[in-house]
Amino acid sequence: MSFGLAAIALFISCHTTVAGQQEKAGKKSDQEQTVRLKTDLVELRAVVTDKKGNLIDRLRKEDFEVLERGAPQEIGFFSLERIQSGSTAATPTAKAPLPRNGPPPATPAPPARTIVLFVDTLHLSTFSFNRAKKELKQFVDQQITDQDLVAVVTTASSLGVLQQFMRDRKMLKYAIDKMTRFAASDSLFTPYIAARVLSNDTQALAVATQIIRSEDGVPPPEGYVLARAQEIYGQESYTRKATLLTLRAVCDRVAEMPGQRMIAFISDGFTMLDQGGGLDNEDLIAVTGRASRSGVVIYSFDAKGLEAPAEYQASAAISATALGTGGLSRYLSESKLDQQENLRTLAYDTGGEAYVNRNVMLKWLQAMIDSNRIYYAIAYYPADTKDKKTFRKVSIRVKGHPEYVVRAQKGYLAADKKSTDVAESPRQKLFQAMVSPLPVTAIALTSSADFLQRDGDDAQVTLQVHIDGGTLEYKKHDASFAVEGEIVTTIFDHNGKLSDTIAQSLKAALTAEQVERAKREGFRYQKRLVLKPGLYQLRIGVRDVATNRMGTSISWVDVPDLKKGKLAVSSLFLGREAKSHDPTEGAASRNNQAALPTLIVGRPSFKSGQTAFYRFVVYNAQGSPQGDAGATMKVELLETETVVYQGGWQPLSARTIGKDAKGIEAGGQLELGLEPGFYSLRVTVKDPKSKKTVQQSTDFEIEP
Repeated sequence: MSFGLAAIALFISCHTTVAGQQEKAGKKSDQEQTVRLKTDLVELRAVVTDKKGNLIDRLRKEDFEVLERGAPQEIGFFSLERIQSGSTAATPTAKAPLPRNGPPPATPAPPARTIVLFVDTLHLSTFSFNRAKKELKQFVDQQITDQDLVAVVTTASSLGVLQQFMRDRKMLKYAIDKMTRFAASDSLFTPYIAARVLSNDTQALAVATQIIRSEDGVPPPEGYVLARAQEIYGQESYTRKATLLTLRAVCDRVAEMPGQRMIAFISDGFTMLDQGGGLDNEDLIAVTGRASRSGVVIYSFDAKGLEAPAEYQASAAISATALGTGGLSRYLSESKLDQQENLRTLAYDTGGEAYVNRNVMLKWLQAMIDSNRIYYAIAYYPADTKDKKTFRKVSIRVKGHPEYVVRAQKGYLAADKKSTDVAESPRQKLFQAMVSPLPVTAIALTSSADFLQRDGDDAQVTLQVHIDGGTLEYKKHDASFAVEGEIVTTIFDHNGKLSDTIAQSLKAALTAEQVERAKREGFRYQKRLVLKPGLYQLRIGVRDVATNRMGTSISWVDVPDLKKGKLAVSSLFLGREAKSHDPTEGAASRNNQAALPTLIVGRPSFKSGQTAFYRFVVYNAQGSPQGDAGATMKVELLETETVVYQGGWQPLSARTIGKDAKGIEAGGQLELGLEPGFYSLRVTVKDPKSKKTVQQSTDFEIEP
């Protein structure tokens, strides 16, 4: 482990698991009664159109009829809301400076609209992710107005202080650029097919066998297909649950915000099938129920857009023999329809729209805004509050106008409410913050978990955390400044079970010069972790003892099973070579027993013209330092979807730095003569013995 300051020391404390404590029983306070009443309130947002899709305004409270499970409800709150369009309400991002002796700035007007750009980075292909980033930035520029509060939220990693509601379009675009994607599998063995295999669908089993045989180049051994299906389904169940829990937490947060409340959910979709062939939709219902009763409208965007038929896509990635029966095309088509159906459910049940099989996402993001320029805010207290288990269907009608179309939430679960568990000790509060789906940002954190396995090192994952030193408290004692905190890491396996908790303390006495450097550069914490093959979610929490301020971060890592003999690649490490003998410089390389460059936590940044060094390790390849025929590789630089540099295929041996019993370490250097902006470095490796290629990428920034 190492920090950016040699004076900082970390001391390992005991492994700790913290359990929440139940709220103490007692007489309900007025505040508790207010919370209860607010919980009972059902808030709806209704958009009314005629048969041609034209928005209807000037309706009054008495024009509406609200029914819950067929019973009329008394409308307790009603208002007609109008929001200006982006073309008339938007103002330039840059703000002119006020005169030195001028009046203080005016208080910003209350927002008329709250929008969350929710990017499901656990379920996006590389193409979908890059496309989403490009069009979301255009959307922010063209449609976000000074009447809006907007937040960018992702599922695979936290954006720290950038993951908050803002009006600054420049910072919103920066947050979009800072998003990172979890590299999911590109196999045609989809989670839908895996669920069908596990439900004893014999044709699905045959199709899965064909896929594995074509992608791996050899017939799968007995029992392998079923085991692979279990692995794929288990990972999908976990990532789907993480996505929906985060989305539900966003609904909770947005429910407290003013004005129109909208979530743009951007994803390639996911399956809700269970292993018996039924639906495991409990988490989905929890999301739509929470959104519906809080007046939150979800719009779903299928990031893939309009695709070619499944058989044409499959023919480019799998052998003609595997396509022979026609079963593959059927199951791939069903996979796509299954994913899209769940996107539709999220939208339609909350009063939104689902945009699937449509290109130009920007156009449909604009349609989301335009369709909500005029809406009716309606709220009521349910007449029947006894039944807490049954789903309550809600419908809204305009009296005397059966031709009008009313788009609003479809219903909710009365039992849907937040937990009342209260954390009492500082450690409990930190743990509670860590398990929350949304990050806490009082202390700014960035983290990364990277797969790297080397001979002589039992660990498989490098965890790195960067702590913003400017958000910590430094107490003066005589001639030094004391800083004290704790770092807790929890590790969850692919089943969502807690596999380990590591708690460590941070204490140091710094000089005034070191404090300034700490505030400027922050602290870096690094630890190697021993993890079995599988998918893991790492949650990191930091607490400042002096102020009890906290910060949390989330990272995902997939540890491949190298014993299966399949071609694999470590994470791609990008950074700068060590230029000094500072004991913290190059510490990552020594700990990892590999000649990796000095690692940069989070997104690396460089000046234009600066040299970047990249390193990675290839496992189970035929290439060798001696130049034997075998694996080949190529390097690319991308700006969003555009390839700005593409190297040719070359032998892996030409880029080999070293070799041990585990794998071949390769790398190189790139002179980054690029314009300021955000880029990706992508390395692709292929091996003659496998028809599949393996790929890793990492993002970096060229500073202005």
